[in-house]
Amino acid sequence: MTKAELIRSIYAAFKDVSLEDGIGLYEADCLDEYRAPTDPVYISWKQRDERESWEKILNLFLNDTNNERVNSSNLFFMDSKGKRFHLPCYLIQDLDEKHKGNNPLITDLTYSLKSLSDLEILDSKQKQTLLDFFDHKLVEFIKDGNEFDFDSYTQAKENFQKYILQKQ
Repeated sequence: MTKAELIRSIYAAFKDVSLEDGIGLYEADCLDEYRAPTDPVYISWKQRDERESWEKILNLFLNDTNNERVNSSNLFFMDSKGKRFHLPCYLIQDLDEKHKGNNPLITDLTYSLKSLSDLEILDSKQKQTLLDFFDHKLVEFIKDGNEFDFDSYTQAKENFQKYILQKQ
């Protein structure tokens, strides 16, 4: 699968995903700062979370401008709905040449069983898209001779297959 085909697949698999009542990007940052849900800053930032279309926030992930509330640790503070909603952004960001590497999803899937259970919410098409993403990245790492990332992504893929796909 080419990179362009994979990106189209990501768009198709996550087309109608909304955040619903999940934890969004800005709320996750407030949780990372140990802010209470009653804190005015928490309330203000939570209201800024996009809830309907992940495509509207994709540029936050692809933009070189640093956004004070968008960082790689946000994913770790999201619930399953938040992770599902933001997953296409993290995948497309990782496929972007300027933003390669440091994908928090890989860290999450490698070191946290709770994170793996958060992905049980994905439907079969979304799970297949994630597997296609892993396969694409692994081929890329082989071509580049990048053993470190190859090993990390392999472990994340194996954990995903073991804990999520075997439960189907």
